[in-house]
Amino acid sequence: MAIHKYQAFVKVAEMGSITKAAEAMGYTQSAVSRMVADLEDEWNLNLLRRSRGGLALSSDGLMLLPYIKDLCSHYEALQEQANSLKGLETGFIRIGSCSSFSTQCLPSILKNFEQRYPRIVFQLQNMEYSEAEEALCAGEIDCGFISAPYSPELDVTVLLRDKMLAVLPPNHPLADAPYYPLKRFSEERIIKLTDEANNEVSKVFAQLNSMLDTPVTAYCDVNDDYSIMAMVESGLGVAVLSELVTGRMPFDIRLKELDPPQYRDVAIAVKKGRRPSPATEKFIQIVLEYFHLQ
Repeated sequence: MAIHKYQAFVKVAEMGSITKAAEAMGYTQSAVSRMVADLEDEWNLNLLRRSRGGLALSSDGLMLLPYIKDLCSHYEALQEQANSLKGLETGFIRIGSCSSFSTQCLPSILKNFEQRYPRIVFQLQNMEYSEAEEALCAGEIDCGFISAPYSPELDVTVLLRDKMLAVLPPNHPLADAPYYPLKRFSEERIIKLTDEANNEVSKVFAQLNSMLDTPVTAYCDVNDDYSIMAMVESGLGVAVLSELVTGRMPFDIRLKELDPPQYRDVAIAVKKGRRPSPATEKFIQIVLEYFHLQ
């Protein structure tokens, strides 16, 4: 089977550009164009729409894309199973992870994984937890790190309970206090992560608002963790971030546990209904060992 032309079409669809798809796959632009054109000729369909605004899938291309993705995914699983039967520790894994987990946990996990299985290649895609869940359900990644609530389409193993913390400037009145009362936010200027960037922070404030007669509102919404910590350091307000996010941070800020405590559960997940590839199973095993779950 000439699987490469199907893989090329999927990559073009994902990146919206033949040039970018060619760079990602290590092919020339003309080679990728030829592969997509071969598919169009084979089926007598136009899969792409080309205009001054760029490249997009045609209606036929949109309809066929899920089936072609599924074909590529099954082909990769077939190759890995065949390699496994031959005793070869080869394979390819697509991992979805948010930047905080990638920074705090994944380097040690991947180092251990590489030492055991040096011939397995991985692709790490940084994305928010909700984006990782969507990518898993769509079959765009093989495993991902997500937070609750979890989709019923996924098999989930909880790895850790990540504390949500109050982030305070160094001269804050509660900078030396043992904890930060949740209701105290009603007296503060709040710098808040946008809902799209982190829905766990929104849950904290939703619980706070359920305790108050007048809901609190944010002084400003920001979609970047480091920008928030820099603003807090400058005394512009206070914030809520997770313990994972605030690890290894270069800012002069104070971190306080909330009262009552607030958490988010972080899990590793795969899509239900299909056994993960041997390489993905090996990776999950390393992850569980890292968190002492196996």
